[in-house]
Amino acid sequence: MKCSINGKAIAAFATFCTVLVYLAVGAAIFQAIEESHENEQRKNYEEELHDLLQDVDKEFHDELKAPCHMVEVLQATPNVTNTWTFAPTVIFCLTVVTTIGYGYMYPVTDEGRGFCIFFALIGIPLSCVSSRLRATHCQPHQMDYEETGTDPRFGG
Repeated sequence: MKCSINGKAIAAFATFCTVLVYLAVGAAIFQAIEESHENEQRKNYEEELHDLLQDVDKEFHDELKAPCHMVEVLQATPNVTNTWTFAPTVIFCLTVVTTIGYGYMYPVTDEGRGFCIFFALIGIPLSCVSSRLRATHCQPHQMDYEETGTDPRFGG
């Protein structure tokens, strides 16, 4: 079984690895920017809820706390819950560089929005180059397969 690695394969793999590292670094930066704001929002909410329930008679405290949490669940925006952990942030970064933009997560701070623009300006072209190199690497193999019915990458 013969395996050949050419320059196109190395370039495709290197850009793919670069995109992965870019996504991981971007996710870490987004997490650092947005998570502190998210925690501050949560802390403010808990303080307001505590202040609201502080003056309530103890026997009604639990009965009133449940509807308050129900309102929180019903009116929760994605940035009130704990969304800026590493894995969801990597997915957010992937949706930015692939221009999918699902919109379930978005930066709410000015710093996060500014970084998102910067991240997209570099990440979108990087993603396109990576896809292009991968496609040009696979194209000759696809043509060989269509002509001969065997895949030369696997000794066929």
